[in-house]
Amino acid sequence: MGSLQPRMRAGDADRQRVVEQLGKHFGEGRLTVAEFDERVARAHASVYLDELPALTVDLPREPDPRQRRRPQGPQLWLPQAAFMILFAMVLASAVVAIVHGIVPIFAFLLLFLFLRHRRWSRRW
Repeated sequence: MGSLQPRMRAGDADRQRVVEQLGKHFGEGRLTVAEFDERVARAHASVYLDELPALTVDLPREPDPRQRRRPQGPQLWLPQAAFMILFAMVLASAVVAIVHGIVPIFAFLLLFLFLRHRRWSRRW
């Protein structure tokens, strides 16, 4: 409801929003049946917007969804530079294997597994 101007008329959506908040708090056990019924009746009978906040002033507010932070996970321990170093090492071992006449299947297998894990891992 943000900044309210005095004596601004309330709409059905405003009343319904307050009733939903009251229902949530009732379901969580913060209001008794009598308090819930009284506040819902007052919400439906309210004519002006400045009458509605008084119904929920003593109840905890929900945090603004825009201000909610996602939980911080562990910091990335393998930055992009480390990936490039690993890629260079695998490439170098593949070149050495080719020079000696060995098929570098192991190097490519490691690279494939690493890239596959990176694509499906949520940490990356």
